Amino acid sequence: MDKLFWCDALILQFPLWWFGLPAILKGWVDRVFASGGRIYGGGKWYDRGVLGGKRAMCSVTIGGPPLIYSNRGLNGPIAEILFPINHGMLYFVGFTVIEPFLVHAPARISDSERLQCLVLYRERVLGLLCAPTIAYPKLADFDETYVLKSM
Repeated sequence: MDKLFWCDALILQFPLWWFGLPAILKGWVDRVFASGGRIYGGGKWYDRGVLGGKRAMCSVTIGGPPLIYSNRGLNGPIAEILFPINHGMLYFVGFTVIEPFLVHAPARISDSERLQCLVLYRERVLGLLCAPTIAYPKLADFDETYVLKSM
């Protein structure tokens, strides 16, 4: 937990496993982000979270091609699949969430394509401070029942 408070950025690197985190990583999140501990509780959540000012990103390998994870694809949009992780875990504890880094079907791509993925990943990691983020509403954007206020 001390390392989590020490870091400027957290990268969750994992293969998409049954539309979510592998169990061992989910178990880590369950233990480290425990309620009532140092991570959240007592109104310390979302943009008021204790990890505010830090960034987090999912780096995900995905077994299928991009189109199957699109609006019209069989598995649905990857953003919706990753929402519980990006919003419900990372943003929930205060992180600014960076757009995920995705590699589709790494076992089925050529060596040169795999090398290009590694080059892009290196660029992303080195540029975490300016990498694009996911915009989520702030707590002030919601009413007392936690429904978005009318705009």
